[in-house]
Amino acid sequence: MLDHAIALTPLSMTARNLYRRPMRTSLTALGVGVGVVAIVAFSSIVRGLWGSTDAAIHFNDASLLVFEAGIAADILSSLDEDETRNKLAEIPEVTFTLASLWHLLPIERQPFCLAMGLRIEDMERRREHMIAGDYIASDDEVLLGSVLSQLLDKDVGDTVSIRSEPYRVAGIFHTDVVFYNGAVVVSLPRLQLLANKVGRVTSFQVSLREDADPHEVAAEMEERFPELVVVADVSEYHKVDQGLVMANSMIWAVSFVALVVGSLIVTNTMWMSVLERTREIGVLRAVGWSKGGIVRLIVLESMGVGLLGFMIGCLLGVGLAELTVMLPVTEQFLDPQYDAGLFLLAGVVAVALSVVGAVLPAWRAVRVSPAEALRYE
Repeated sequence: MLDHAIALTPLSMTARNLYRRPMRTSLTALGVGVGVVAIVAFSSIVRGLWGSTDAAIHFNDASLLVFEAGIAADILSSLDEDETRNKLAEIPEVTFTLASLWHLLPIERQPFCLAMGLRIEDMERRREHMIAGDYIASDDEVLLGSVLSQLLDKDVGDTVSIRSEPYRVAGIFHTDVVFYNGAVVVSLPRLQLLANKVGRVTSFQVSLREDADPHEVAAEMEERFPELVVVADVSEYHKVDQGLVMANSMIWAVSFVALVVGSLIVTNTMWMSVLERTREIGVLRAVGWSKGGIVRLIVLESMGVGLLGFMIGCLLGVGLAELTVMLPVTEQFLDPQYDAGLFLLAGVVAVALSVVGAVLPAWRAVRVSPAEALRYE
């Protein structure tokens, strides 16, 4: 039954009904929170990957990244360094090209580490990213990204072992590209020998004249040299690697399943709540509540569960994302990014999920006549 007359408002009734079954409310909110966790945790990680990839494309004010055409993943690209450099030099808008070789190597206790090969004369362009030491001056020196230096517990002047050979750490750098921060930079000729790719590189960073349109130049390059694929911004990165697109698809697939399950949990909980309160609903109808008022009450209760699930899910989602990047391997490649849009999306989804879950229970509630409800045991 109703407690007293002062409680007969939708908001006060909502608060009372959620509070009187705290365990059921919490478990239902947790069901909604599972979908929010998926959205916050996975989306923040993928947003970090997109952000890092975009920063890599435009690293050092570059306009384009050039790879071998027809590859399944960017790291599999293999270009003839001299031949490709000469081709790019034929494009009038090109002002500078920087070749790099990417290769995965075990370094001491790190089983997977991105090694980047650069020509020593090109490293001067990265000086602004140095946070300790200086760029390398010989083939037996390396640079460590800030994340890798922490993982290896190495500082300037220390020695790291690559393929059982010692290399002196000449400097440590930090950039906006998270997987660069987890990488080791080696002279290009030395990495070409280590990777058995003499004369080959993975990609070229290309700088253009200020008045040049990167997309137009990219299209011209691909038309003149069909063996090359040119990326002007992160939305085009699928041309060389489907990883980001697949990651987005996986997020929405997992989130969809979690949201469907959460919606069913809300529906079941609110349905049981309506059945348990059939007599109470009859009293409300008898004292003048309209069908619309009953529907608002059910929807408000469901939205209250959704908001609680949103808060729980955000906390758990951020915690899961941060826990994921604490692992030794993932820390080198992942850096979750959070923004207001992400949490707004999670909030909208949680509330929408709850409203959908309230539809059937609300329909059941308004079909109960006051007379039948008052006779309900």
